[in-house]
Amino acid sequence: MRDRKRLDVLIDTTFLLPTLGMEVEREAEEVIPLFREVRVHYMEVSLLEASWIYTKLGLNSEPFELGLEAVRLTYDLLIPGPSAYSLAFRIYDSGHKDLIDNLLYASAKESNLFFLTIDRSFIKFLEDRGWSTSLVITPYEFQRMVPSS
Repeated sequence: MRDRKRLDVLIDTTFLLPTLGMEVEREAEEVIPLFREVRVHYMEVSLLEASWIYTKLGLNSEPFELGLEAVRLTYDLLIPGPSAYSLAFRIYDSGHKDLIDNLLYASAKESNLFFLTIDRSFIKFLEDRGWSTSLVITPYEFQRMVPSS
């Protein structure tokens, strides 16, 4: 929940992957150091999605376990409410078949948090279907919003 003192942001799964021992796109990796300047929220569903990626890559589980502990100690867990699930289902029914993306977006909206993502096709989908993207931000926008330290 946002306040004037500190920027609150829900992060997409991509931004958890480096902590869990996986490489990501440069634009995502470059903003992670700025997380210490904001209040970062994550969702358990993102950890599930990350574990699917991890399993597909056949990586050693030790870095994942250490990263998982770091995520849980460093970031705030966001638990979606019923209205977030309802909105996620409506977005799914309107054509976006990635329920995890839908739930992340809907949870950010429900909690009035910024949603940080690199998924421009999802942003375009939301805009094309008339869903508000006022709380959806890309790494570029995030960098501009974070107060200088």
